[in-house]
Amino acid sequence: MELDDFKNKRRHSGIIATDNENVYKKRVDDLIVLFKSHEKKMKRKTLTVIAFLTALAAIYLSIVSQKAGLSALGYFIIVIGLFLGALYLFLRYKPLTPQNYSLPMKEFLDELEKKTSYFYYLTDYLIVVILLLILGTGGGLVFITSLLKYTDNVVLLLILWTIFFLSLSVFGFWAGRKNWKKENGDFLEKIIEIKNSYSENTKSKE
Repeated sequence: MELDDFKNKRRHSGIIATDNENVYKKRVDDLIVLFKSHEKKMKRKTLTVIAFLTALAAIYLSIVSQKAGLSALGYFIIVIGLFLGALYLFLRYKPLTPQNYSLPMKEFLDELEKKTSYFYYLTDYLIVVILLLILGTGGGLVFITSLLKYTDNVVLLLILWTIFFLSLSVFGFWAGRKNWKKENGDFLEKIIEIKNSYSENTKSKE
């Protein structure tokens, strides 16, 4: 191959690479517009749920002083679970910072995927399980102490509460995921498609 041909080929490759970068930049810019709209909706929903959990915690906290023994402990544990749940939602769905938007394209797309996913980290599952255990324990104490006036079969009450709470938790997870997929599934697929395409294009140039 002649030297001039080699230079022309390198120059041509550089133009293609630049064009590809511009194409991905345009796609990501469009994605950012969609994400900011998505983020606003998520913020409204998250704040609504946080407000609801906080109000519910305040109501249960006011009941604690009217109860005694295990019943009061149960209500107090529920209050702790509700406050921790509100805190988790606040931290989990905090908006992206300006620093996030200045990240390299691959890292930025990773951040978008994390923020848009239903559960992304293993810690998300662990935190939710811990919160459910706290709420389940508090709710169980309230349930059992409330019904002991009708029966002294604690084992039966414990079994009934465990079945009810586990069923409620599984249904809540299933319904929440189904609703999330309906509202956010297509957007997440778009993020993953652009991220994978960009990664493959970057590897092919190496």
